Amino acid sequence: MHDQPTFLRTMTWADLLHALNIDEALRLKLGVQLCPFSGKVEEYTLVDRLGGMLNVWPAKWRKVIEQGRVELASAQLSR
Repeated sequence: MHDQPTFLRTMTWADLLHALNIDEALRLKLGVQLCPFSGKVEEYTLVDRLGGMLNVWPAKWRKVIEQGRVELASAQLSR
């Protein structure tokens, strides 16, 4: 897997959620599961697959992820 996160540039996270909710073939291709409660692709189900397995994140999370990486690197240097 690629170690650097990929952030969506042209398609918004909401656009991707919408596409996955209407296109079963796309869900199967990306391995995204439907939420067992709502029967739809929810943000957490998409993050489980794309974020957890492929390291692809919505751009709105960039600041949080990058800050976490800086804090982790600082903690490792202070050891």
